Amino acid sequence: MKDIKNTNCENCYICSRKQKFWAWVLLFGIFGCGVMTGLYPLGHKLANTPDSAVKTESKEPDAVVDLSDPEPQKPCEINEKVLKTRLARNIDDTHPGAFTAHQNNMLVYKRLFNTGCLENRDYFSEMAANERIYMDALAGVEKKNNESVERPCREIESALSRRIISGCDTNQYVSECHLNNAEVYSKLAEDGCPENIERYRKNALDELQIADGVRINASDINPREVRSTINTYKKLQMQNEARRYLNKVEKMLDPGIDFIMELQKVIEE
Repeated sequence: MKDIKNTNCENCYICSRKQKFWAWVLLFGIFGCGVMTGLYPLGHKLANTPDSAVKTESKEPDAVVDLSDPEPQKPCEINEKVLKTRLARNIDDTHPGAFTAHQNNMLVYKRLFNTGCLENRDYFSEMAANERIYMDALAGVEKKNNESVERPCREIESALSRRIISGCDTNQYVSECHLNNAEVYSKLAEDGCPENIERYRKNALDELQIADGVRINASDINPREVRSTINTYKKLQMQNEARRYLNKVEKMLDPGIDFIMELQKVIEE
């Protein structure tokens, strides 16, 4: 028996258990490589199908989605895109150039209304109207600032106008009331704003005419009224009218040589 076992071991390449174990491992390894080699073309084909590509791309965390506006196709869309780049954004209304910025925006929106797409015309019209509202508001503030800071004549007019007496017809001294108003209006014509001079001159002359017309007798004239009338004509730069009035009074009242000379001096100054 011993001789037979030795003979068999000499002709056997895999005799021990360890050798048999590694032989089976090698066999399974070769079989697994063959299976993987056979499945590779099929897997590669499935991985490159359109559906597979979509799924793969959707899972990538770095995929970039284009959210920008589509390129304009119609001429009106192209025109809108160009004009919108000229609009001023985030205008600071406290800045000195705010009015000009809103005015520029209004003109741009008007052009968009005329040359943009029809479906957007209502929007552009509304935006142009809004810019006009901003302009009017800023112009009002600027005008108010100019009037109070740069135009002292407005302050003078405001102060003097408070000295005009209303309701002279119910006043006990009707003629003196109108003469007061005439003198105030003449002062307004002298020191008020240039655009109002003619209106104040006319009001002053109207008050003088009323004061003279409400007197019943020539004796109702007193030296204070005469002096007020002469001063009013002087402020209106109507020296000739002042002289004629003084000659008229002198003939009616004979107020005295000293008083007449005093008034003539006022006229000639």
